[in-house]
Amino acid sequence: MRTLAGIGKIVEGINSVNGAIASGRVEKIIYLETRNGASNRLIKLIEDANLKGLAIEKVNTKENWIYNSRHAVVALCVPKKTYSETSINELKLSNIVVLDHIQDTNNFGAIIRSAAAFNFNIVCLPKKRSVNITERTFAVSSGGLENVSIVFYNSIFSLIKKLKSLDYWTVGLEMDTEEDISNVNFNDQKVALFIGSEENGLSNEVQKKLDLVSKINMNNKIESLNASVAAGIAMNHFFKKNS
Repeated sequence: MRTLAGIGKIVEGINSVNGAIASGRVEKIIYLETRNGASNRLIKLIEDANLKGLAIEKVNTKENWIYNSRHAVVALCVPKKTYSETSINELKLSNIVVLDHIQDTNNFGAIIRSAAAFNFNIVCLPKKRSVNITERTFAVSSGGLENVSIVFYNSIFSLIKKLKSLDYWTVGLEMDTEEDISNVNFNDQKVALFIGSEENGLSNEVQKKLDLVSKINMNNKIESLNASVAAGIAMNHFFKKNS
């Protein structure tokens, strides 16, 4: 079970570090001086960090680089606060994504990135049997995690009840249903979009509790979409409806 002590103490990769700098969480930048010199983007990042008065450390050799070899810059940060389902109304309420046991780091990171892009500024996930939020998660989200609030819930059923009490329309995403999401329009009303696990989708019990279960219209050449791709398409639909 996760605690609510915060996430993202170490953030890796240029996009994610830039996001952490913009959010004001960064205490120190550490970067690797490569044989070919720093890229233009890394040079710009270091310049921005200098202007903000952040501590900066250069590592001269790969042998002394203790962080992920895929990245040449990391930020040491004040942890990003997370929330419980009981305190969700402390947040500035916006459209919400609820993840039901998403396990894959790449899927989770991509969903977070889409959520940040399409104004789904709260992402809820279960405390048990779900992806761990690690340095890699921040890197995959490419800065997106800095722009969404993370809420951990104990029971998806109590979360659904809570969201309905806050006047959310609860919408599930499934392939085996008749309602096409392109026909769904709640005008300016808040939406909580439910995404099921990569293998099993949303359980029948969860679907019965939601206001609506919809699908993404597609040809019959492919059986289903990747969870993060489907989530991105659905979020973009609601984003365009409210733009």
